[in-house]
Amino acid sequence: MIDTVIFDIGKVLMGYSWEKYLHSIVGEDKIAYATLEQAIFLSPCWEEHDKGLMTEEEELWDFISNAPDYEPEIRAVYENLGQCTWPYDYADAWVKELKDKGLKVYALSNWPKHIYDQRRHVMTFLDQMDGCDMSYRTHSNKPDPEAFTGLFEHFGIDPEKAVFIDDNADNIEAAKKLGLHAIRFASYEQAKEELNQLL
Repeated sequence: MIDTVIFDIGKVLMGYSWEKYLHSIVGEDKIAYATLEQAIFLSPCWEEHDKGLMTEEEELWDFISNAPDYEPEIRAVYENLGQCTWPYDYADAWVKELKDKGLKVYALSNWPKHIYDQRRHVMTFLDQMDGCDMSYRTHSNKPDPEAFTGLFEHFGIDPEKAVFIDDNADNIEAAKKLGLHAIRFASYEQAKEELNQLL
């Protein structure tokens, strides 16, 4: 019997896209756009920063080292990186619906502290949850098994009684190997229907 639902956040409960935000910094300069995209969002640094092992200044220099000639622009992008994320309209109601059914609800997500601090105030769905593990606190990113087992240990979760919802295929496979029921998120309607079939 399922008694727990574990959500990823990015692209599941919150939207994530850098295109519009990056254009707000560089306008229609295609070279600057492509350079900053590679230096920041598509850089291996991006996921590494999720682990919360660097200061903000160290993170900045990590990005700047990828395109030193664009230091002012990289600093401008980094200042308000939280603008790349926004809550989905259904997030609060979905979590509330699950809580009203008597389920435990948690979040397990890869987030850097810099962005989390900027966007926590709009992540109101977290206030209804029973707990969350953010990678910057645990220093472990999905799909690393430690990210999952850490959550189990923190909150006493039995993976065989839990459903994990994430948009990332690698994370879904890692979850299944640890005994979790898993739903790969493609849309709210699809994921909700698959979840309801398990409950």
